[in-house]
Formats: sequence, structure tokens, C-alpha cells
Amino acid sequence: MQPKSELSRRWRKSGKRGVSPIIATILLVAITVVLAAVLYILISGLTKGPGNTPIGTTLAVGKPIDASNAANNWYNLTISSAGTGLTYASLNFQVQTTSNGIVNVGASTITVVAVTACNVAVYTFSTNSWAAAAGANACASGTLGGTAPVTSGQQLAIKTANTLSLVGNNLIIVGAGSYSGSETVAIT
Repeated sequence: MQPKSELSRRWRKSGKRGVSPIIATILLVAITVVLAAVLYILISGLTKGPGNTPIGTTLAVGKPIDASNAANNWYNLTISSAGTGLTYASLNFQVQTTSNGIVNVGASTITVVAVTACNVAVYTFSTNSWAAAAGANACASGTLGGTAPVTSGQQLAIKTANTLSLVGNNLIIVGAGSYSGSETVAIT
């Protein structure tokens, strides 16, 4: 039998053994890479500005139906689906040709018509601005104008002068505020 001091010396010697320097270097590099990747993911999420939600995932618009009389052309589009929290102030509109040229639509407007057939808001192309609907057909209650929520079933009625036909062009719906990107609707 060996004395206790020799046994404890042997245990201390075996306890001094570590991993090889190559394995230690590989582990340190791997830990550094993983920490750098996690830090990058955290920081990249913080540096994104407004416009994080693509408008195409929040809004779906049906095909336009056109009509006209002696003074005006109308193009009516129905909102098929709209995400919660989307307001009209988050939408801007423009008309483009098929070759991406901007069409000057002058004082043309888009009137938002609620499911109950009252007017909710009016968008003016020339100023890119929303206003509350006025007149006998204006909705009496709720938030109106650009702060009105976008809901399924509402109609977007584009009104242009009769000399301005939009057929063959595209209506571009551009996200604003916390919405990014655009949606294209062909006016046929």
C-alpha cells in the first residue's frame, strides 16, 4: 500500500492535465464566432428604421372596375383584406405607365367608401395628402381622414377628369410610416 501523500501527489499531477492547445484554440475561435453572430443579429434588428412591415403582407386590393360619365372617369377597387393597425395615412398612391413613367393625374382623388356606403376619407394625388370626407355622403361617426382604419370591403373610388383615362396604367400603393414597399394594381 502506498502512503497517502504519494497518492495525493499523483492525483494532483493528473488534475493538472488540460485539453491540448489546438483544441483550446478551436474552442475559443468557435465561441468568438458564435458570440459575434448573436451580437450581429441583435444589433441588426435595432438599426432598422421605420418601414419594417411590407405593405403586400398587410393589404390586398381587388381588380378595378371602371365607369364614366360626361365629366369624369371612375375606377373602383375593393379592399380584399387589410391587417389590423393599418390606417390610410400609411398609404400613398401614384399612377405609373407600364414602362414605370409617372402619370400626371392632376387634381384626381381617391375617395374611400365604407361598407355602409358613406365616405370615410379623400386622398388627393397632387398633394399626396388625406382629408376627412365632407358633404352629404360623409360618414358621421368614427375616425375619418388619414387616421381612419383600412378594413376589408371598403371601396377605393379613383375619380379623374374624363380626358384622363387610366386604363392600361398601374396604380401603385406605397407604404408609409411603419410600412414599406409597394403593391401594384393593373388598371384594365
